[in-house]
Amino acid sequence: MGRDRRPDTGWLLAFSRELRHVDGYDQLVELVGEELKTRFGLTNAWLYVFEQEEDEHAVLVAVAGPKADQIRKELPVAPIAGDWLIAALRRDEGPIIIPDARAVEGNPDVAQRLDNRTVVNMPIGVVDRALGILGGGTFGDEGPVFIDAEAVPYLVHLANMASVAVARLVLRAREAARLKLQARLAQRQRLEALGLLAGGVAHDFNNLLLVIRASLGFIGEGPLIDAQRGDLAAAQDAERSATALIKKLLMLGRHDAPAFEQADINQVVGDFLRVLERVIPATIQMDFLPGAGLPRLTIDPRQLEQVLMNLVLNGRDAMPNGGRLSLETQQVVVNGEYRRAHPWANAGRYVLLTIADSGCGMPPAVVERVFEPFFTTKPMGEGTGLGLAISWGIVHRHGGMIHCYSEVGVGTSFKIYLPAGEQAAIDVGTKIAGPVPRGTERVLAADDQENVLAVMVRVLSNAGYRVTGVSNGADAVAAAEKEAFDLYILDAVMPVMGGREACERIRSARPAARFLFVSGYGGEAMVPSFLEASRYDMISKPFDPDALLRAVRATLDASSKPGSLG
Repeated sequence: MGRDRRPDTGWLLAFSRELRHVDGYDQLVELVGEELKTRFGLTNAWLYVFEQEEDEHAVLVAVAGPKADQIRKELPVAPIAGDWLIAALRRDEGPIIIPDARAVEGNPDVAQRLDNRTVVNMPIGVVDRALGILGGGTFGDEGPVFIDAEAVPYLVHLANMASVAVARLVLRAREAARLKLQARLAQRQRLEALGLLAGGVAHDFNNLLLVIRASLGFIGEGPLIDAQRGDLAAAQDAERSATALIKKLLMLGRHDAPAFEQADINQVVGDFLRVLERVIPATIQMDFLPGAGLPRLTIDPRQLEQVLMNLVLNGRDAMPNGGRLSLETQQVVVNGEYRRAHPWANAGRYVLLTIADSGCGMPPAVVERVFEPFFTTKPMGEGTGLGLAISWGIVHRHGGMIHCYSEVGVGTSFKIYLPAGEQAAIDVGTKIAGPVPRGTERVLAADDQENVLAVMVRVLSNAGYRVTGVSNGADAVAAAEKEAFDLYILDAVMPVMGGREACERIRSARPAARFLFVSGYGGEAMVPSFLEASRYDMISKPFDPDALLRAVRATLDASSKPGSLG
């Protein structure tokens, strides 16, 4: 049948030239498939590749012929364990020819479902490295074909030439994956660097805002004419807006500690949909497909709602003429197979939240930068470029992953992977309500910002406390050595000596001392385990006078004594 099955110099040169121009696995299999069909009447061809040298399975990367779809469905991965044929080909024992699989005793179930007839499999590799399996065959009513011993040299030459092309494609695929992973790591490093910068800027601004807020409050206590009260209200409104912006920067820098709790993600998303419906026009259909039997997650529901709002608004803006927005939850396992295709992923069990729109989509160049702070495609004045960057920071702070996929004219989907494992809960901050309390106790306040210290001293003194102010932790320790105070208010980050070190030194001399920490960096300025083990509280800048007084009174009135630092 067909041409002579014995290799000749002319054929080798011609086929080699064709293989040099192969640009992908599909093209390679099409080319090999034509050869096998012409010489033997084998109607289908396939290529399985060992993606990593230590892999215990081969992955189907290309298939051609009328049985292609069924092969993809039935045998996308060929395991080595328990399959003598795959194991033998991995050891470079071949080609292996099965004249008619129907006649083989103990024919595997998958071969029975595919109804294999003649099967030819050839090992491919370079030097001592197995690369994969190249094969062809017939199925069902096509019947078996005769392949004699004289064809073996031809099959060996065919596999050897194909091995060179496969090696080139494997190396190219690995290099592409390496470059993609490298780019993602570089993006993450840029985001983290910008987050650190944002956290530092936010710290300085929080100190300024604290002084501004308190000073505006002091002004409001005096007699004012109507015009002045209007100006005061405008200034206070601007201060609140600035505080909200700084909170976003803290989220970006992951300095705003999440208030973790056990929560049902379906309930969190479902409840928040009522809020989202107010910002979604009637031209957009919004669907929620909750997964069944999902584990409860340790998350900060408020921060997750922030992510939902950012991504939903992003999808809304991508559909100015209407469309469909869908939210879906499901449980997934990220394993070795998935990680090979997605190098950015971390292995484990996750609850996957997908937010997809049918909007205009984004080109690859935009997708690569979509999580960068201050990057936006919106017109000037219509976006800060912080929404997606903040979402990235929140998800990563939860130990999760977020990935964006988009096609121009098709739409965009964001996939959020939240760990299904346990996480330690953190609960910091003062949660007291009622009238603003006063007191007469002795309080030491330490802050390196002169204006901030002056505000705290004034607020506490006006409330009846006897206050001593110092500018750093070392001065706080020196003051504590001279006399005892009922409460020590320490800024978490100060020059000369920070709040935690000052606390430890004061505690060594005065074990019953009580402490309250303040910080412009948010919750991450102090190790949460230190706060929890010591039963100390923290209040984040900028705080208003009432919040400071409530925190001070709550700390002084606490019935439990400070615990051991461990």
